[in-house]
Amino acid sequence: TFSQKILGSTTVFSIDNNQNPVDWTVADVASYFTAAGFPEQALAFRTQEIDGKSLLLMQRNDVLTGLSIRLGPALKIYERHVKVLQQTHFQDDEAFC
Repeated sequence: TFSQKILGSTTVFSIDNNQNPVDWTVADVASYFTAAGFPEQALAFRTQEIDGKSLLLMQRNDVLTGLSIRLGPALKIYERHVKVLQQTHFQDDEAFC
């Protein structure tokens, strides 16, 4: 299950037990995008076996062309979710350095 957190104008969903996205399984990633309102696109992440590590390494082009999902949802997924998760994750990592 996921909880919502508002960061600026973006809603970010996180696993309730505060599990780090790098530890997400393929099922967790699919559940995240389903909870975020992208159930059809979540299937593409599941089909391509995108886990948390893979998600955090995805670039814009990977989401726009590599998953074979429509452009509009792909842009929203990258800008509002993947990019935000990456920024949050990598900022948290810098705190440990």
